[in-house]
Amino acid sequence: MKYYNFKNLFTIVFYLLLVLTFSTCQEDDSDDIDSLDILDKIRSLNGVSVTETQPKNEYSRAFIIDITQPVDHNNPDGATFTQRVYLNHVNESMPMVFAPNGYQSTTNSTQEIEALLQTNSLHVTHRYFNDSRPNPLDWQYLTIKQSADDHHAIVSLFKKIYKGKWISSGVSKSGITCLFHRRYYPDDVDATIAYVAPFTFGVKDLRYPEYLSHIGSEGCFAKLQAVQIYVLKHKPEILNLISNTQQSDSYTYSMDRDLLLELIIMDYPFVFWQYSNYSCESIPDTATSNVEAIYAHYTRIVPISACSNENLSYFEPYTYQAITELGAPAYQTDYLKPYLTEVDPDATGNPNYELVAPTGVSYSFTSSTVPEIYSWLQNEGDRIIYIYGKNDPWSAGAIELTGAADAIFVMQDGANHRVKIADLDNPEIVYNALENWLGIDIPSTKNGKKSTDVDEQKHFRLDS
Repeated sequence: MKYYNFKNLFTIVFYLLLVLTFSTCQEDDSDDIDSLDILDKIRSLNGVSVTETQPKNEYSRAFIIDITQPVDHNNPDGATFTQRVYLNHVNESMPMVFAPNGYQSTTNSTQEIEALLQTNSLHVTHRYFNDSRPNPLDWQYLTIKQSADDHHAIVSLFKKIYKGKWISSGVSKSGITCLFHRRYYPDDVDATIAYVAPFTFGVKDLRYPEYLSHIGSEGCFAKLQAVQIYVLKHKPEILNLISNTQQSDSYTYSMDRDLLLELIIMDYPFVFWQYSNYSCESIPDTATSNVEAIYAHYTRIVPISACSNENLSYFEPYTYQAITELGAPAYQTDYLKPYLTEVDPDATGNPNYELVAPTGVSYSFTSSTVPEIYSWLQNEGDRIIYIYGKNDPWSAGAIELTGAADAIFVMQDGANHRVKIADLDNPEIVYNALENWLGIDIPSTKNGKKSTDVDEQKHFRLDS
């Protein structure tokens, strides 16, 4: 006679039922999550706090989100900070435009491609900028790699909700931030559009003054130089005008006025071409103009407020990055040297950047980071579109593609730091590449609104 152990049999059946029940519950939970409103889906993400806000730019839903991040991603159990994110929502199945800002994002931040596709967008304030500042500030963790880790964590988090194609896009320092993210996490997004993204080698990159001197018609750069020399020769009168400006505007100033004068006028030729569409004929003739006219002209290009306490504080994270990893353009100072009293053109570093960087911090420049990223992008940076304006001095740092990567390079004649796809002689090259890479249709109108990314609202050379 055979004897059966019904107790063991009962145990086996019990656990089988438990597993089946658990699996069914998992499926039910998944179904429940899929059926949630987008606000509740965001709330279900780990380390996230969210507030729904009034949408802009014709979006139906918009959210302000704070995400808990490690200050040091190599020590996830250490200190944390909250990173500010702005989400514009259309539909979870549509593409996501990921916009990791090089500075601070706001509810007004947009990218050209999101307006064109009328799709979701995620705008991220860069670590250490307003709304994303660790407390206390430990500057050693403001690095290219740590910020790329931030952006990888954010993409990984929101891919749990947004299942469509991901496109990263950014202008200027935001453009280079997108490319840094691609270097370390190449599969996080499906394509990247990097506008006016400069690669700068060293704290005094000599390619910039050489490039700057050849923008415009013959004799144009000499006229810009003449304005600089005129201002430095008329320091007493210019300083009085600076005092009047400071007393009448809403900014505060702690910087010595002599130093402020020199920093502003040294930036003048660069910024003249960077943002403006002025002609060479608009540069006043120093032989026939008075001090007031010269002052009004050059401070319209580089306003005195660029050296206000408010702006210098805002840009501190950038200047720190510039003299530790990002690099900075050299200044051509041979013709200015006899007139400079506050800025030392022979300084080992880049005094214009170091003079406005965070105080009480020791600096050392890591020279290997940007060249390594540059080389990787040349050889392995697939599905990237680089757009530059030929009149932009930052185009001295434009990438040179070798053909090894599946990427597109466009240098638009006559355009500057504000160049957009819609401005290109042949925008179809961009749209066709995106359609091929992403398998999506770009609207036939192909006349997306121009970006109002916060990067473009600055008027000082410190904005790269």
